[in-house]
Amino acid sequence: MPDPETIEKAREDAREGKSPSTQAGEFVREEMHHIREGKHGARSTKQAIAIGLS
Repeated sequence: MPDPETIEKAREDAREGKSPSTQAGEFVREEMHHIREGKHGARSTKQAIAIGLS
C-alpha cells in the first residue's frame, strides 16, 4: 500500500494537469526508496519500476 504522502503527491500532480506518467513517477520513486532500504525482495531497478507501476 502506498504511503499517504505519495498518494497526495500523485493527486497534486493530477490536479496540476501533469501527465499520467508523471503521476506514476511518485509511486516508482517510493518503491525505489523501499528497495534501497531493503523492504522488498526486488533485486533490480527494473523490478522496482514494475512494482511501482502495478
